[in-house]
Amino acid sequence: MKPENLIYTFVSYASHYDTPWGQGTAIDGIDRTAAIAHKHGVPITWIVNGGSVPVLAGRIREWHERYGDDVILQSPFFIEDCGASKEKFKQALERDWRIVEEAFPWARTKIAARGKIYNEVIEALEELDFQGMWGYCWEQVWWDGITHKGIPWGSWYADGSRFKAPHPGKGKIVACEWTARDLNLTYHSGSPVVYSTDPNDVLRAGLCTADNIDYWKNLFDDYLYNTDHNEQVYFLQQQEAHEMEFTERFSVFPAADVEACAGMLDLFFAYVTTYPVTLTTLPRAVELYHERNAVTAPVYMLTHDTKIRPGTNEYTLTLGGTGAGPWPTTFLYYDRECQLAFVEGECRPHRLLSYVGKADMTDDFREERLPPVFVSAFERSGERIRIVFDVGQWRPLPYGLAYWDDLAGYAVESCAQDVEVKLIKDRLAFIRFNLTGEARRIELTLIKKAQ
Repeated sequence: MKPENLIYTFVSYASHYDTPWGQGTAIDGIDRTAAIAHKHGVPITWIVNGGSVPVLAGRIREWHERYGDDVILQSPFFIEDCGASKEKFKQALERDWRIVEEAFPWARTKIAARGKIYNEVIEALEELDFQGMWGYCWEQVWWDGITHKGIPWGSWYADGSRFKAPHPGKGKIVACEWTARDLNLTYHSGSPVVYSTDPNDVLRAGLCTADNIDYWKNLFDDYLYNTDHNEQVYFLQQQEAHEMEFTERFSVFPAADVEACAGMLDLFFAYVTTYPVTLTTLPRAVELYHERNAVTAPVYMLTHDTKIRPGTNEYTLTLGGTGAGPWPTTFLYYDRECQLAFVEGECRPHRLLSYVGKADMTDDFREERLPPVFVSAFERSGERIRIVFDVGQWRPLPYGLAYWDDLAGYAVESCAQDVEVKLIKDRLAFIRFNLTGEARRIELTLIKKAQ
């Protein structure tokens, strides 16, 4: 395990609201959130807008100096606030960013925040020299008016002409998820809202309580587990400050829920900081992504069942119930061309999403039909493993295979030159290649390393 490869960021909505569910800026919730995070040395990235900056400027400047806090900008809604006009959207962004710049001269990395994202939103951010967009929700459908099914999780370069797909090259905008999901349970259950790192959601689901966050610990451990074979594992968590107070301004949740979420965050920050992970703000995390990655970085995640289940209640039944498993160990992968999932023991993809040549953003990029795969040779001795896969003739398509076995002590001896092979945790060999329209034969040889 290489915990320094895990980049942990905590984000909190701290905007001004004029809505039926809240008025003004959630000062009490902001102060409560700051006290908990700063107690553990966790810097906060505050999502602000033109209305909240004048109220929070003094606080955030002090917290920036003492704890390294930073800010990103809540963008207007593209349709609801700007009538689907890109020019109006850009004008509103420029106006509010000037307010941010004047209050916080050190805010150099421009990141917008909103869950409702469209091609025009990413295009506008590119034209205004923004570097990131926060608010993507892996696997989410309908909830909060956000349907992002088909996108990658974590961080990746968004394509301005296809906001749900990775850019084919080095994009200008790093996509950042709303809050980290339980990858295994989200994938298998289809419940990204329940199986997540959002305090209120896991509290309402019965996955965590004020004094028991075993579910979150297991989830975080699953991300840590994958730091050996990824140069960077992004873990972003978010909590709205207006959901951390119970006042006349904001009472989104009962006071007991506010107290419970505060306890959960206190325990989780304490757990995260027992490891030498990279604690940073979202602007710095986005800067790191631009510095390190010429294109969207491939991500390799061997995921496990976190084994803790939600309760049966009004919340978990809202979308027709929540799948309870048990769920199999599953390998999840994405790069700029595709997203792949393999259930333990299966060579063929359990799911393949192809981003190549796809322009319909109402689609989830899923390939419903996949080529036949046969193993035409298999030899295993104490010193060598040789396996030959034959993939049937198929149209051009990004593709991959997995070989599951006890691979402790083995290394790759040979494979075709146009094929990438990566050994994951002594559990599987992942084989990534592209189909070209012809039948393919993939021969992989692994050899026992000298002691």
